[in-house]
Amino acid sequence: MEKVELTSARGTASSARRHISPGSGTRGAMKPVGMSPATLEPKRAWNCPRWDTSVAPTMTSSSVGSGTFRRCLQRSESSLAASSTARHTALVSTSHRLACPALRSRLSHVRTTAPGPWCRGVRTPSRCFSWEVRMVSEAPMAKPSSSGCERRSAGQGLSYNFTHLDGYLDLLRENQLLPGFELMGSPSGHFSDFEDKQQVFEWRELVSLLARRYIDRYGLEHVSKWNFETWNEPDHHDFDNVSMTTQGFFNYYDACSEGLRAASPALRLGGPGDSFHPPPHSPLSWGLLGHCLHGTNFFTGEVGVRLDYIALHKKGAGSSIYILEQEEAVVRQIKQLFPEFADTPVYNDEADPLVGWSLPQPWRADVTYAAMVVKVIAQHQDLLVGNSSSSVRYALLSNDNAFLSYHPHPFSQRTLAARFQVNNTRPPHVQLLRKPVLAAMGLLALLDGEQLWAQVSQDGAVLDANHTVGVLASAHRPAGAADAWRAAVLVYASDDTRAHANRSAALTLRLHGVPPGPGLVYVTFYLDNQLCSPYGEWQRLGRPVFPSPEQFRRMRAAEDPVATAPRPFPASGRLTLRRELPLPSLLLVHVCARPEEPPGQVTRLRPLPLTRGQLLLVWSDERMASKCLWTYEVQFSLDGQGYAPVSGRPSTFNLFVFSPDAAVVSGFYRVRAVDYWARPGPFSDPVRYVEAPAQ
Repeated sequence: MEKVELTSARGTASSARRHISPGSGTRGAMKPVGMSPATLEPKRAWNCPRWDTSVAPTMTSSSVGSGTFRRCLQRSESSLAASSTARHTALVSTSHRLACPALRSRLSHVRTTAPGPWCRGVRTPSRCFSWEVRMVSEAPMAKPSSSGCERRSAGQGLSYNFTHLDGYLDLLRENQLLPGFELMGSPSGHFSDFEDKQQVFEWRELVSLLARRYIDRYGLEHVSKWNFETWNEPDHHDFDNVSMTTQGFFNYYDACSEGLRAASPALRLGGPGDSFHPPPHSPLSWGLLGHCLHGTNFFTGEVGVRLDYIALHKKGAGSSIYILEQEEAVVRQIKQLFPEFADTPVYNDEADPLVGWSLPQPWRADVTYAAMVVKVIAQHQDLLVGNSSSSVRYALLSNDNAFLSYHPHPFSQRTLAARFQVNNTRPPHVQLLRKPVLAAMGLLALLDGEQLWAQVSQDGAVLDANHTVGVLASAHRPAGAADAWRAAVLVYASDDTRAHANRSAALTLRLHGVPPGPGLVYVTFYLDNQLCSPYGEWQRLGRPVFPSPEQFRRMRAAEDPVATAPRPFPASGRLTLRRELPLPSLLLVHVCARPEEPPGQVTRLRPLPLTRGQLLLVWSDERMASKCLWTYEVQFSLDGQGYAPVSGRPSTFNLFVFSPDAAVVSGFYRVRAVDYWARPGPFSDPVRYVEAPAQ
């Protein structure tokens, strides 16, 4: 039987916390995991608990009961599907070609990114997760257009059509998402050789035109948050029929840099977004670093070109710690060969557990994937970001998982959602189910901007970050009289890509030194494969290709983390919890003092049609002002007068699929948040939805 202890010692928490500033690359005075709390030297007194995580896992064979928990989430899709959580908003776009008569515009795929290993100290989803857009407009030469598509001249007789790109980026903006933008592609096949001087100048003008366009459209404050990046994985030589020599790649990079700079010096550019295999492999990646330091800028003639961040693609080959080990090896080699880049921020924007997004793997379908993602984040947070002895300026960890699965593998590909192409309706439609990995991101977003000191031990021996059980702990300090203290502890049980049906870890969680506060309560959220697996429910239903509305309802009932209702925190400031954590599983304990005010108003409520008798509601939590939310209450009215709740079970994802038995969805909708103290916030402005007549 294992014993896991998480203790919190009252005291000067400034010495026992890490302050995390997104993207700053700075590290606090946090001591490495495993040091005794007594060795920490306080900087400033602050009455926040210190989470000392003692974990004792040598797995025992024991059956894991269903317990008293029950709660699991939902997800759906329109043609471009928006999934939005109170802690996380995700927009998933299908890979497709857009068909404006005057333009072919290619989206190869989009990628979720987070500003650092977790969503730090934010409550609005747009600040938590962003998206990578790999595209440039494929546009013809300047010709008169009768298509109604919008064009913009870039000089040299070229004209570009931005209609579809505008629509796509507007959709991201509407869903409060920030794109990372890889500058790649050959519009209408025009670009073929970046050693051709004219084409290099034309590329610079295209990049400048694109950047100026979206600064005009959205404002510099917004666009300056985007991560512009070079052509994806240049050493793979997938250049869309562009002849890309080494010098041509350097010319292309200079054109990207100067084009962005001409639009605004505030725009950042990084690269090369590749694997950085040891030399002489990956010549374009290593060559780009040399060019940025010692090469001649194609346009200015000066020595050196800016490189605002170094982007890596390092995946795990099925191992969590292997991702970090590879990153450290690359950074060591960069510092050895190019010491001038020692302080340049490092991004791993494809830090996936395994290469090959479409390769079906059973562990990608369930909590195994979810727990491993949390484990990878915790390892990076502890060993790189929050470790004062680490010399790596680690700024961003991203998973390349924003794909749409396809038949016959709705759950088992590297995706956030399971996609069902339901072709037995007229017209055919698509439904998405939220996988546990997306539910886990909702749990991660409950963490705040100050990481608390934590260690994992068994029988008094501190365990390293590569163990099967680990923890992330954080706290939020009140910013004013109306604000309130809160803390979160997220424990994972993960053996990487391996699931063990009959093995579990006995967890003892001891919380000490929690400061007193008004209405102090705690809530637990829990994920495992017995209680929170739409994939498991799909299998029990016989793996239907076209699930019925009732079958979709049953699978959605298994989406959310299991939640226990808020309970008073002991007046002593001490709490002990005991749980059996199967491999894999996740447990989050959320401790909150009551804010003065109830939740803010839900905004941006929008209905999106799914199919006959079903719709999707999405909304924003930008005015919530608190993470201590129990649920969103969705209400429906036929006439806009008398409303009735339709949301049923609690959920803090700000997305709801309405699929009533009666299939009547035309009417009025409104949504409000309810906090841990059962205080409702104001309703959103009501929206009306009228279903189109049957065809």
